[in-house]
This record gives sequence, C-alpha cells and structure tokens, in this order.
Amino acid sequence: MSDSGTHGNKKILITGASGLLGRSLTARLDGVGDVTGVGFSNSAGRFLPVDLRDVEALKDLLKDAKPDAVIHGAAYRDPDFCEDHPKEAFRLNVGPVQQLCTLLPESVPLVFVSSDYVFDGGAAPYREEDARDPVNVYGRLKVQAEDLVLERTTGLVLRIPLLIGAGPTWESSGFVSKTLAQIQNPTPSSLDHAGVRFPTWTDDVAEAVAHLLTIEATGIYHYSSLEGGTKYDWAQELADLAGLSMEHINPVRDGSTTSAVRPGDTQLAVEKISQTGLTRFTPFRRVAQSILSRFSVLKPPNTN
Repeated sequence: MSDSGTHGNKKILITGASGLLGRSLTARLDGVGDVTGVGFSNSAGRFLPVDLRDVEALKDLLKDAKPDAVIHGAAYRDPDFCEDHPKEAFRLNVGPVQQLCTLLPESVPLVFVSSDYVFDGGAAPYREEDARDPVNVYGRLKVQAEDLVLERTTGLVLRIPLLIGAGPTWESSGFVSKTLAQIQNPTPSSLDHAGVRFPTWTDDVAEAVAHLLTIEATGIYHYSSLEGGTKYDWAQELADLAGLSMEHINPVRDGSTTSAVRPGDTQLAVEKISQTGLTRFTPFRRVAQSILSRFSVLKPPNTN
C-alpha cells in the first residue's frame, strides 16, 4: 500500500473492529484511508454488524466495501472456548480466511492477525521462519489460516502476543481490568507464575500495521513488547500502580488447569520488523498507567 493511502483515498476493511485491537486499528488507520469496520458480537456505532461465518454476508460485504486492503482480526480469542468447541472455532477462525483468499483480488493486501500460540513455547525467542508446533486448537487454527494467507503474493501474517488496551468501558478493557478485578476481590485465588507472556499495547500493534501497509510488506512479521513476565508478575505491577495488596493471590508454578494447554515462553523476536524502521515498543508500566488513568484507577498520590 503506497504513500497515496495517506491522502485518504484507499478503502481499508477491518474485521473484528469492535474488539480492543480493532478499535485501535480503526483509530490509527482513519488517518490513512477510508475505513470500514466490521463487528458482530459487539457491533455498535460505526461498525457494521456482519457475521463473517455467513459466506453470503461476507460476499455482500466485499461487494459493497470494495476494499483496497483488508485487515482480518476477527476470531474467537479464548483458547479454552476453541478447545471445547473446535468446529465452531474453525467456522470463525479459519472459514472467513478461506473465503477472503478466494474472493479478494490477488492485488488486494490481506493482513492476517495471528498469534504467538503457533509455537509450543519451548525454544524462545521465535523468529518468523521458525517451525510452528502449536499445543492447542487455537494455535492449530491460526496455523491453518496463516498457510492460506501466505499463498497470496499480497498476504501478510502479523504474529502478536497477549494484547492489552483500553476498551470503551473499564469492564471491556481485557487483561488489565480482569486482572485488577481479581486483585480487588478479597477471596483467595491464584495466578499463573509459570508461563512467560509479553503484554503488548493495541495502539502499538496498530502503529505496526500502519507501518507495514505503508512499506507494502508481505510474508510474516512478528511484533511484540520487549518485556516478559508471568501473569502473576504483571498483576504485581498493576497492584502497585493501583495501590492494592496481592497477599491473597497465590502464584501457581505447576502449569495451567484450563481446557487448553498454554505454551511456556512464546517470546517473539522483533529484529525483522525493527529493521524496517519501526522503533515503537511502549513499556508495560507506561501502557498500564495510560489505561488506569483513563478510568481513574491509579492509586491516589501521597499527600504526606
């Protein structure tokens, strides 16, 4: 996608636009072109309520939107749901990708938002060309979708890790709000202290997508924050920012008891995208401060 996109004449279609990442993408790319955002479960306002599992609905969408570029972010993101409902997960996580690859002209860039969960977590950091070996259904579906996109000359796969960002409400703000809700609940509970995660700001990912579109990138790229830690580690950081105690939270080091197995350390190497000139990697604490301040959750300043 050349620099002419900056003049607003490119039509950009974003699926999953009502999610955390989709909202950041929509806000960022509004300055690049004419954005059409598609939501479904959370569609409201400017987002079109299109069920991408419906082939005819998807065909009608593409016919009406006539996109010059598509960013496909719609998916079931809960690994446990995918593990328990593999057929339904396939319908959204792979089916629309099959249709997009069939229906879109080869000249139209298709950006597919993938995941660090295509790796098994045993040999981090992972480069773009490293072998994929997912340990759960969610990761296996991402691999299938990646392969379809990579058959296109204009296909682009962007692998990202755990996302953090601000939703339209505090309750919809994903990992940050859920983790703080657990900390604020005095009932004893536990958090994983084994798997290493790299929480990455949705606004940073949106910047990476805009950058990759501008340089007309194809193939596979990784984008991730540079700081790793367990969910328990990140909870401690959030608790510190909010002035809360973690005494009732138990760190669990013996792995997950969830339906879907989680990989251990899926750190994504970012040298490739960095070499294209992208230098934006916002630290977790600064991102968390931004999210917490938006909803007035930061601890009050010391007045002593």
